[in-house]
Amino acid sequence: MSEPKKTESFAGNVMKYSIATYLGFGISGAALIIKGVLPAESYAVPASFMAYTMSLMNVGMLGLDQSLLRFYHEPPAGSTGRSMFAACTRLSVLVMLLAGGIGSIFFAKPLAAAFGLGASGAGLVPFLFLNAALYMLVRYLNVLLRLENNVRAYTTETLWMQACLNLIYLLPGFVTQDARAFVLGALCSFAGVAVFYWRRASKGQTKEAPVRGLRPYAHIYRAALPYGIVLAPAAILIPLYRAICLSFLGNYAPAAEQGSFDFAYTLAQLVTTIQAGFSTYWGPYVYAHYRTEQERIGRIHDLLNLLIFGFFCLLVMFEDIIFIIFPAKSACLPYFPLMMLAVVFSILCEGTVYGNTIARKPFQDTIGTAVGVAANIAVCAVLVPRFGVMGAAVGLVAANATMFLYRTVTGQYYYRTIPSFSRTICGFLLAVGVAVIGVVFAHNFIIKFVLTAAILFIYCNIYRAQLYKLWQIFMGFVRRYLLHSQA
Repeated sequence: MSEPKKTESFAGNVMKYSIATYLGFGISGAALIIKGVLPAESYAVPASFMAYTMSLMNVGMLGLDQSLLRFYHEPPAGSTGRSMFAACTRLSVLVMLLAGGIGSIFFAKPLAAAFGLGASGAGLVPFLFLNAALYMLVRYLNVLLRLENNVRAYTTETLWMQACLNLIYLLPGFVTQDARAFVLGALCSFAGVAVFYWRRASKGQTKEAPVRGLRPYAHIYRAALPYGIVLAPAAILIPLYRAICLSFLGNYAPAAEQGSFDFAYTLAQLVTTIQAGFSTYWGPYVYAHYRTEQERIGRIHDLLNLLIFGFFCLLVMFEDIIFIIFPAKSACLPYFPLMMLAVVFSILCEGTVYGNTIARKPFQDTIGTAVGVAANIAVCAVLVPRFGVMGAAVGLVAANATMFLYRTVTGQYYYRTIPSFSRTICGFLLAVGVAVIGVVFAHNFIIKFVLTAAILFIYCNIYRAQLYKLWQIFMGFVRRYLLHSQA
Protein backbone atom coordinates (compact mmCIF):
# COMPACT_ATOMS: atom_id res chain seq x y z
CA MET A 1 0.00 0.00 0.00
CA SER A 2 2.96 2.35 0.57
CA GLU A 3 4.46 1.95 -2.94
CA PRO A 4 2.19 4.42 -4.79
CA LYS A 5 2.91 7.15 -2.23
CA LYS A 6 6.63 6.44 -2.57
CA THR A 7 6.47 6.69 -6.35
CA GLU A 8 4.54 9.96 -6.23
CA SER A 9 7.10 11.41 -3.80
CA PHE A 10 9.90 10.48 -6.20
CA ALA A 11 8.14 12.07 -9.18
CA GLY A 12 7.39 15.19 -7.16
CA ASN A 13 11.03 15.58 -6.18
CA VAL A 14 12.16 15.24 -9.79
CA MET A 15 9.78 18.05 -10.77
CA LYS A 16 10.98 20.19 -7.85
CA TYR A 17 14.63 19.83 -8.82
CA SER A 18 13.85 20.66 -12.47
CA ILE A 19 12.65 24.25 -11.90
CA ALA A 20 16.03 25.99 -12.35
CA THR A 21 16.81 23.85 -15.37
CA TYR A 22 13.57 24.80 -17.06
CA LEU A 23 14.39 28.49 -16.63
CA GLY A 24 17.61 27.83 -18.52
CA PHE A 25 15.60 26.04 -21.19
CA GLY A 26 14.24 29.44 -22.26
CA ILE A 27 17.79 30.67 -22.87
CA SER A 28 18.66 27.61 -24.95
CA GLY A 29 15.41 27.96 -26.86
CA ALA A 30 16.16 31.61 -27.65
CA ALA A 31 19.66 30.65 -28.84
CA LEU A 32 18.15 27.99 -31.11
CA ILE A 33 15.72 30.50 -32.63
CA ILE A 34 18.56 32.94 -33.33
CA LYS A 35 20.64 30.19 -34.94
CA GLY A 36 17.61 29.24 -37.00
CA VAL A 37 17.29 32.81 -38.28
CA LEU A 38 20.98 33.61 -38.87
CA PRO A 39 22.86 32.13 -41.86
CA ALA A 40 24.64 28.94 -40.74
CA GLU A 41 28.01 30.12 -42.04
CA SER A 42 27.86 33.29 -39.90
CA TYR A 43 28.26 31.45 -36.59
CA ALA A 44 30.36 28.50 -37.79
CA VAL A 45 33.67 29.76 -36.39
CA PRO A 46 32.06 31.26 -33.23
CA ALA A 47 30.48 27.84 -32.53
CA SER A 48 33.92 26.20 -32.52
CA PHE A 49 35.28 29.09 -30.45
CA MET A 50 32.66 28.54 -27.74
CA ALA A 51 32.98 24.75 -27.87
CA TYR A 52 36.70 24.90 -27.13
CA THR A 53 36.10 27.59 -24.51
CA MET A 54 34.44 24.89 -22.39
CA SER A 55 37.32 22.42 -22.68
CA LEU A 56 40.04 25.02 -22.10
CA MET A 57 38.16 26.35 -19.09
CA ASN A 58 38.36 22.89 -17.53
CA VAL A 59 42.06 22.66 -18.37
CA GLY A 60 42.67 25.78 -16.29
CA MET A 61 40.46 24.61 -13.43
CA LEU A 62 42.37 21.33 -12.93
CA GLY A 63 39.25 19.95 -11.26
CA LEU A 64 39.66 22.43 -8.41
CA ASP A 65 36.01 23.47 -8.65
CA GLN A 66 35.17 19.95 -7.51
CA SER A 67 37.79 20.21 -4.74
CA LEU A 68 36.17 23.45 -3.61
CA LEU A 69 32.78 21.73 -3.48
CA ARG A 70 34.25 18.87 -1.46
CA PHE A 71 36.46 20.77 1.03
CA TYR A 72 34.88 24.23 1.39
CA HIS A 73 33.08 23.28 4.61
CA GLU A 74 35.94 21.01 5.77
CA PRO A 75 39.03 23.03 4.78
CA PRO A 76 42.55 21.94 5.74
CA ALA A 77 43.75 23.05 9.15
CA GLY A 78 44.71 26.70 9.26
CA SER A 79 42.49 27.74 6.35
CA THR A 80 38.90 28.74 5.67
CA GLY A 81 36.46 28.13 2.86
CA ARG A 82 37.18 31.60 1.49
CA SER A 83 40.93 31.01 1.54
CA MET A 84 40.32 27.77 -0.36
CA PHE A 85 38.38 29.77 -2.93
CA ALA A 86 41.25 32.26 -3.23
CA ALA A 87 43.84 29.50 -3.54
CA CYS A 88 41.93 27.62 -6.24
CA THR A 89 41.18 30.68 -8.35
CA ARG A 90 44.75 31.98 -8.06
CA LEU A 91 46.31 28.71 -9.24
CA SER A 92 43.78 28.33 -12.06
CA VAL A 93 44.40 31.86 -13.33
CA LEU A 94 48.15 31.18 -13.32
CA VAL A 95 47.69 27.94 -15.27
CA MET A 96 45.46 29.70 -17.80
CA LEU A 97 47.98 32.52 -18.22
CA LEU A 98 50.81 30.06 -18.86
CA ALA A 99 48.75 27.91 -21.24
CA GLY A 100 47.36 30.95 -23.07
CA GLY A 101 50.76 32.62 -23.36
CA ILE A 102 52.53 29.54 -24.68
CA GLY A 103 49.68 28.60 -27.00
CA SER A 104 49.23 32.11 -28.39
CA ILE A 105 52.93 32.87 -28.91
CA PHE A 106 54.26 29.55 -30.19
CA PHE A 107 51.29 27.51 -31.43
CA ALA A 108 48.64 29.97 -32.62
CA LYS A 109 48.42 28.67 -36.21
CA PRO A 110 48.33 24.93 -35.38
CA LEU A 111 45.79 25.53 -32.61
CA ALA A 112 43.60 27.61 -34.92
CA ALA A 113 43.61 24.76 -37.45
CA ALA A 114 42.99 22.11 -34.78
CA PHE A 115 40.14 24.12 -33.27
CA GLY A 116 38.44 24.76 -36.62
CA LEU A 117 38.76 28.54 -36.36
CA GLY A 118 39.29 29.06 -40.08
CA ALA A 119 42.22 30.14 -42.23
CA SER A 120 42.68 33.46 -40.41
CA GLY A 121 41.87 32.08 -36.96
CA ALA A 122 45.36 32.42 -35.45
CA GLY A 123 44.47 35.91 -34.25
CA LEU A 124 41.52 34.50 -32.31
CA VAL A 125 43.60 32.05 -30.25
CA PRO A 126 44.65 34.57 -27.51
CA PHE A 127 41.02 35.65 -27.14
CA LEU A 128 39.97 32.01 -26.89
CA PHE A 129 42.19 31.55 -23.83
CA LEU A 130 40.98 34.86 -22.39
CA ASN A 131 37.36 33.83 -22.89
CA ALA A 132 38.05 30.50 -21.19
CA ALA A 133 39.70 32.31 -18.26
CA LEU A 134 36.70 34.61 -17.81
CA TYR A 135 34.30 31.66 -18.02
CA MET A 136 36.46 29.90 -15.42
CA LEU A 137 36.07 32.83 -12.99
CA VAL A 138 32.31 32.85 -13.57
CA ARG A 139 32.22 29.12 -12.82
CA TYR A 140 34.23 29.55 -9.61
CA LEU A 141 31.86 32.29 -8.45
CA ASN A 142 28.93 30.04 -9.25
CA VAL A 143 30.35 27.33 -6.97
CA LEU A 144 31.05 29.88 -4.22
CA LEU A 145 27.52 31.29 -4.26
CA ARG A 146 26.11 27.78 -4.11
CA LEU A 147 28.31 26.79 -1.18
CA GLU A 148 27.37 29.93 0.77
CA ASN A 149 23.66 29.24 0.19
CA ASN A 150 23.07 32.53 -1.59
CA VAL A 151 20.20 31.00 -3.54
CA ARG A 152 18.99 34.09 -5.37
CA ALA A 153 22.48 35.15 -6.49
CA TYR A 154 23.37 31.56 -7.41
CA THR A 155 20.25 31.18 -9.57
CA THR A 156 20.65 34.49 -11.38
CA GLU A 157 24.38 33.95 -11.92
CA THR A 158 23.69 30.46 -13.30
CA LEU A 159 21.22 31.90 -15.80
CA TRP A 160 23.64 34.65 -16.82
CA MET A 161 26.39 32.06 -17.23
CA GLN A 162 24.17 30.02 -19.54
CA ALA A 163 23.24 33.16 -21.47
CA CYS A 164 26.92 34.02 -21.98
CA LEU A 165 27.76 30.52 -23.11
CA ASN A 166 24.81 29.94 -25.43
CA LEU A 167 23.03 33.15 -26.37
CA ILE A 168 24.66 36.58 -25.98
CA TYR A 169 27.62 35.92 -28.28
CA LEU A 170 25.15 35.28 -31.15
CA LEU A 171 23.55 38.74 -30.99
CA PRO A 172 26.19 40.51 -33.16
CA GLY A 173 25.09 38.19 -35.97
CA PHE A 174 22.12 40.47 -36.62
CA VAL A 175 24.44 43.24 -37.81
CA THR A 176 27.60 41.49 -39.04
CA GLN A 177 29.03 38.09 -40.01
CA ASP A 178 32.55 38.96 -38.81
CA ALA A 179 33.64 36.26 -36.36
CA ARG A 180 35.55 38.88 -34.35
CA ALA A 181 32.28 40.58 -33.43
CA PHE A 182 30.89 37.29 -32.03
CA VAL A 183 34.11 36.81 -30.05
CA LEU A 184 33.91 40.35 -28.67
CA GLY A 185 30.32 39.71 -27.60
CA ALA A 186 31.39 36.58 -25.72
CA LEU A 187 34.30 38.34 -23.99
CA CYS A 188 32.24 41.36 -22.91
CA SER A 189 29.40 39.21 -21.55
CA PHE A 190 31.64 36.90 -19.50
CA ALA A 191 33.71 39.86 -18.25
CA GLY A 192 30.58 41.74 -17.16
CA VAL A 193 29.19 38.76 -15.24
CA ALA A 194 32.58 38.00 -13.64
CA VAL A 195 33.12 41.58 -12.42
CA PHE A 196 29.56 42.03 -11.14
CA TYR A 197 29.39 38.80 -9.15
CA TRP A 198 32.99 39.07 -7.91
CA ARG A 199 32.12 42.43 -6.35
CA ARG A 200 28.87 41.00 -4.98
CA ALA A 201 30.67 38.03 -3.44
CA SER A 202 33.21 40.41 -1.85
CA LYS A 203 30.59 42.48 -0.05
CA GLY A 204 30.57 42.06 3.71
CA GLN A 205 33.91 40.25 3.79
CA THR A 206 36.47 41.39 6.33
CA LYS A 207 39.63 42.71 4.71
CA GLU A 208 42.63 40.49 5.33
CA ALA A 209 46.32 41.07 4.72
CA PRO A 210 47.13 40.38 1.06
CA VAL A 211 48.69 36.99 0.36
CA ARG A 212 51.61 36.96 -2.05
CA GLY A 213 52.32 34.04 -4.38
CA LEU A 214 51.18 30.44 -4.04
CA ARG A 215 53.42 29.25 -1.20
CA PRO A 216 51.07 30.31 1.65
CA TYR A 217 48.42 28.05 0.09
CA ALA A 218 50.67 24.98 -0.14
CA HIS A 219 48.72 23.10 2.55
CA ILE A 220 45.49 23.71 0.62
CA TYR A 221 46.97 22.45 -2.63
CA ARG A 222 48.18 19.26 -0.94
CA ALA A 223 44.55 18.41 -0.18
CA ALA A 224 42.80 19.92 -3.19
CA LEU A 225 45.02 19.02 -6.14
CA PRO A 226 45.09 15.21 -5.78
CA TYR A 227 41.30 15.17 -5.47
CA GLY A 228 40.64 17.58 -8.33
CA ILE A 229 43.13 16.30 -10.89
CA VAL A 230 41.54 12.84 -10.84
CA LEU A 231 38.22 14.41 -11.87
CA ALA A 232 39.63 16.93 -14.36
CA PRO A 233 40.13 14.66 -17.42
CA ALA A 234 36.43 13.79 -17.77
CA ALA A 235 35.43 17.46 -17.50
CA ILE A 236 37.98 18.35 -20.21
CA LEU A 237 37.06 15.49 -22.54
CA ILE A 238 33.23 15.64 -22.55
CA PRO A 239 32.96 19.03 -24.37
CA LEU A 240 35.35 17.65 -27.00
CA TYR A 241 32.62 15.41 -28.45
CA ARG A 242 31.01 18.41 -30.10
CA ALA A 243 34.23 20.38 -30.57
CA ILE A 244 36.05 17.63 -32.49
CA CYS A 245 33.21 17.37 -35.00
CA LEU A 246 33.24 21.14 -35.51
CA SER A 247 37.03 21.09 -35.96
CA PHE A 248 36.91 18.49 -38.73
CA LEU A 249 34.07 20.32 -40.43
CA GLY A 250 35.99 23.59 -40.17
CA ASN A 251 38.92 22.00 -42.01
CA TYR A 252 37.16 19.74 -44.54
CA ALA A 253 33.67 21.17 -45.16
CA PRO A 254 32.06 24.51 -46.06
CA ALA A 255 31.32 26.92 -43.22
CA ALA A 256 27.58 26.41 -43.82
CA GLU A 257 27.90 22.73 -42.86
CA GLN A 258 29.85 23.62 -39.73
CA GLY A 259 27.12 26.05 -38.69
CA SER A 260 24.29 23.65 -39.62
CA PHE A 261 25.88 20.93 -37.49
CA ASP A 262 25.99 23.29 -34.51
CA PHE A 263 22.32 24.20 -35.04
CA ALA A 264 21.33 20.51 -35.10
CA TYR A 265 23.47 19.83 -32.04
CA THR A 266 21.81 22.68 -30.12
CA LEU A 267 18.37 21.44 -31.14
CA ALA A 268 19.15 17.88 -30.05
CA GLN A 269 20.57 19.06 -26.72
CA LEU A 270 17.25 20.70 -25.80
CA VAL A 271 15.96 17.22 -25.08
CA THR A 272 18.44 16.90 -22.21
CA THR A 273 16.33 19.46 -20.32
CA ILE A 274 13.93 16.60 -19.60
CA GLN A 275 16.77 14.64 -18.02
CA ALA A 276 18.70 17.41 -16.26
CA GLY A 277 16.31 17.86 -13.34
CA PHE A 278 16.10 14.09 -13.02
CA SER A 279 19.91 13.88 -12.79
CA THR A 280 20.07 16.52 -10.06
CA TYR A 281 17.79 14.40 -7.88
CA TRP A 282 18.70 10.90 -9.06
CA GLY A 283 22.46 10.87 -8.41
CA PRO A 284 22.25 11.71 -4.68
CA TYR A 285 19.28 9.32 -4.33
CA VAL A 286 21.26 6.39 -5.78
CA TYR A 287 24.26 7.08 -3.54
CA ALA A 288 22.03 7.29 -0.46
CA HIS A 289 19.91 4.18 -1.16
CA TYR A 290 21.92 1.81 -3.36
CA ARG A 291 22.29 -0.72 -0.52
CA THR A 292 18.58 -0.94 0.32
CA GLU A 293 16.73 0.14 -2.86
CA GLN A 294 18.47 -1.80 -5.65
CA GLU A 295 15.21 -3.27 -6.97
CA ARG A 296 13.53 0.13 -7.10
CA ILE A 297 16.57 1.70 -8.79
CA GLY A 298 16.25 -0.99 -11.46
CA ARG A 299 12.57 -0.17 -11.96
CA ILE A 300 13.40 3.51 -12.41
CA HIS A 301 16.03 2.52 -14.98
CA ASP A 302 13.36 0.75 -17.03
CA LEU A 303 10.98 3.71 -16.74
CA LEU A 304 13.73 6.06 -17.93
CA ASN A 305 14.46 3.79 -20.89
CA LEU A 306 10.81 3.68 -21.91
CA LEU A 307 10.47 7.47 -21.73
CA ILE A 308 13.66 8.15 -23.67
CA PHE A 309 13.10 5.49 -26.34
CA GLY A 310 9.47 6.55 -26.78
CA PHE A 311 10.32 10.25 -26.98
CA PHE A 312 13.07 9.51 -29.51
CA CYS A 313 10.59 7.67 -31.75
CA LEU A 314 8.11 10.55 -31.57
CA LEU A 315 10.80 13.08 -32.45
CA VAL A 316 11.87 11.13 -35.53
CA MET A 317 8.23 10.68 -36.57
CA PHE A 318 7.49 14.41 -36.39
CA GLU A 319 10.91 15.98 -37.02
CA ASP A 320 9.70 17.39 -40.34
CA ILE A 321 7.58 19.89 -38.39
CA ILE A 322 10.73 21.33 -36.79
CA PHE A 323 12.26 22.03 -40.17
CA ILE A 324 9.05 23.56 -41.45
CA ILE A 325 9.53 26.09 -38.63
CA PHE A 326 13.21 26.52 -39.64
CA PRO A 327 13.14 26.02 -43.43
CA ALA A 328 16.62 27.53 -43.86
CA LYS A 329 18.01 24.63 -41.80
CA SER A 330 16.23 21.84 -43.72
CA ALA A 331 19.65 20.50 -44.75
CA CYS A 332 19.90 19.14 -41.18
CA LEU A 333 16.95 16.77 -41.71
CA PRO A 334 18.92 13.76 -43.10
CA TYR A 335 21.36 13.60 -40.18
CA PHE A 336 19.26 15.00 -37.33
CA PRO A 337 18.15 11.49 -36.19
CA LEU A 338 21.82 10.66 -35.63
CA MET A 339 22.26 13.77 -33.46
CA MET A 340 19.24 12.68 -31.44
CA LEU A 341 20.60 9.13 -31.12
CA ALA A 342 23.84 10.52 -29.65
CA VAL A 343 21.76 12.37 -27.04
CA VAL A 344 19.80 9.18 -26.27
CA PHE A 345 23.02 7.33 -25.44
CA SER A 346 24.15 10.20 -23.21
CA ILE A 347 20.86 10.22 -21.28
CA LEU A 348 20.76 6.43 -20.89
CA CYS A 349 23.99 6.62 -18.91
CA GLU A 350 21.92 8.05 -16.04
CA GLY A 351 20.51 4.60 -15.38
CA THR A 352 23.55 2.41 -15.93
CA VAL A 353 26.89 3.91 -14.83
CA TYR A 354 26.59 4.71 -11.12
CA GLY A 355 28.31 1.46 -10.22
CA ASN A 356 31.67 2.99 -11.12
CA THR A 357 31.39 5.72 -8.50
CA ILE A 358 29.70 3.45 -5.95
CA ALA A 359 32.72 1.14 -6.22
CA ARG A 360 35.01 4.20 -6.03
CA LYS A 361 36.32 3.54 -9.54
CA PRO A 362 35.78 6.96 -11.19
CA PHE A 363 38.70 6.29 -13.51
CA GLN A 364 36.42 3.88 -15.39
CA ASP A 365 34.18 6.82 -16.35
CA THR A 366 37.26 8.78 -17.43
CA ILE A 367 38.47 5.87 -19.56
CA GLY A 368 35.03 5.50 -21.12
CA THR A 369 34.92 9.21 -21.98
CA ALA A 370 38.47 9.07 -23.43
CA VAL A 371 37.63 6.01 -25.54
CA GLY A 372 34.62 7.95 -26.86
CA VAL A 373 36.89 10.86 -27.87
CA ALA A 374 39.23 8.43 -29.65
CA ALA A 375 36.30 6.87 -31.52
CA ASN A 376 35.09 10.35 -32.49
CA ILE A 377 38.49 11.35 -33.91
CA ALA A 378 38.89 8.07 -35.81
CA VAL A 379 35.42 8.16 -37.39
CA CYS A 380 35.60 11.87 -38.25
CA ALA A 381 39.07 11.47 -39.78
CA VAL A 382 37.75 8.75 -42.11
CA LEU A 383 34.25 10.04 -42.91
CA VAL A 384 34.24 13.86 -42.74
CA PRO A 385 36.62 14.41 -45.70
CA ARG A 386 34.34 12.19 -47.86
CA PHE A 387 30.86 12.77 -46.49
CA GLY A 388 31.07 16.14 -44.73
CA VAL A 389 28.47 16.84 -42.08
CA MET A 390 26.96 13.34 -42.28
CA GLY A 391 30.36 11.91 -41.33
CA ALA A 392 30.56 14.29 -38.37
CA ALA A 393 27.12 13.16 -37.18
CA VAL A 394 28.23 9.50 -37.38
CA GLY A 395 31.36 10.46 -35.42
CA LEU A 396 29.24 12.02 -32.67
CA VAL A 397 27.10 8.87 -32.46
CA ALA A 398 30.23 6.70 -32.35
CA ALA A 399 31.63 8.79 -29.48
CA ASN A 400 28.49 8.65 -27.34
CA ALA A 401 27.75 4.99 -28.13
CA THR A 402 31.31 3.94 -27.24
CA MET A 403 31.22 5.92 -24.01
CA PHE A 404 27.80 4.50 -23.13
CA LEU A 405 28.82 0.88 -23.78
CA TYR A 406 32.11 1.06 -21.88
CA ARG A 407 30.72 2.88 -18.85
CA THR A 408 27.62 0.67 -18.78
CA VAL A 409 29.58 -2.59 -18.88
CA THR A 410 31.92 -1.48 -16.08
CA GLY A 411 29.12 0.15 -14.08
CA GLN A 412 26.98 -2.99 -14.19
CA TYR A 413 29.97 -5.11 -13.18
CA TYR A 414 30.26 -3.17 -9.91
CA TYR A 415 26.55 -2.53 -9.26
CA ARG A 416 23.66 -3.87 -11.32
CA THR A 417 20.81 -1.49 -12.12
CA ILE A 418 19.50 -3.20 -15.27
CA PRO A 419 16.77 -5.72 -14.35
CA SER A 420 16.71 -7.29 -17.82
CA PHE A 421 19.76 -7.14 -20.06
CA SER A 422 17.81 -8.57 -23.01
CA ARG A 423 15.17 -5.84 -22.75
CA THR A 424 17.79 -3.07 -22.57
CA ILE A 425 19.79 -4.53 -25.50
CA CYS A 426 16.63 -4.76 -27.60
CA GLY A 427 15.86 -1.13 -26.80
CA PHE A 428 19.41 -0.12 -27.74
CA LEU A 429 19.26 -1.91 -31.10
CA LEU A 430 15.78 -0.60 -31.90
CA ALA A 431 16.99 2.95 -31.22
CA VAL A 432 19.76 2.42 -33.76
CA GLY A 433 17.12 1.11 -36.18
CA VAL A 434 14.99 4.24 -35.69
CA ALA A 435 18.00 6.45 -36.47
CA VAL A 436 18.78 4.46 -39.64
CA ILE A 437 15.15 4.78 -40.76
CA GLY A 438 15.29 8.53 -40.13
CA VAL A 439 18.43 8.88 -42.26
CA VAL A 440 17.41 6.59 -45.14
CA PHE A 441 13.85 7.92 -45.42
CA ALA A 442 14.59 11.51 -44.43
CA HIS A 443 12.60 12.89 -47.35
CA ASN A 444 9.80 10.32 -47.33
CA PHE A 445 7.59 11.30 -44.41
CA ILE A 446 4.99 8.52 -44.76
CA ILE A 447 7.43 5.59 -44.86
CA LYS A 448 9.49 7.08 -42.03
CA PHE A 449 6.38 7.69 -39.94
CA VAL A 450 4.96 4.20 -40.44
CA LEU A 451 8.22 2.32 -39.77
CA THR A 452 9.06 4.40 -36.69
CA ALA A 453 5.50 4.01 -35.36
CA ALA A 454 5.90 0.23 -35.74
CA ILE A 455 9.07 0.33 -33.64
CA LEU A 456 7.30 2.49 -31.06
CA PHE A 457 4.58 -0.18 -30.87
CA ILE A 458 7.28 -2.81 -30.27
CA TYR A 459 8.73 -0.65 -27.50
CA CYS A 460 5.34 -0.38 -25.82
CA ASN A 461 5.05 -4.19 -25.85
CA ILE A 462 8.56 -4.75 -24.53
CA TYR A 463 7.98 -2.21 -21.76
CA ARG A 464 4.26 -2.79 -21.20
CA ALA A 465 4.66 -3.24 -17.42
CA GLN A 466 6.57 0.06 -17.22
CA LEU A 467 3.97 1.72 -19.45
CA TYR A 468 1.26 0.66 -17.01
CA LYS A 469 3.34 2.02 -14.12
CA LEU A 470 3.67 5.38 -15.87
CA TRP A 471 -0.10 5.42 -16.34
CA GLN A 472 -0.54 4.86 -12.60
CA ILE A 473 1.84 7.72 -11.80
CA PHE A 474 0.00 10.01 -14.20
CA MET A 475 -3.38 9.14 -12.74
CA GLY A 476 -1.99 9.74 -9.26
CA PHE A 477 -1.06 13.29 -10.29
CA VAL A 478 -4.53 13.80 -11.80
CA ARG A 479 -6.30 12.59 -8.65
CA ARG A 480 -4.15 14.81 -6.43
CA TYR A 481 -4.87 17.82 -8.65
CA LEU A 482 -8.63 17.15 -8.59
CA LEU A 483 -8.65 16.73 -4.81
CA HIS A 484 -6.64 19.95 -4.40
CA SER A 485 -8.94 21.92 -6.70
CA GLN A 486 -12.03 20.65 -4.83
CA ALA A 487 -10.62 21.50 -1.41
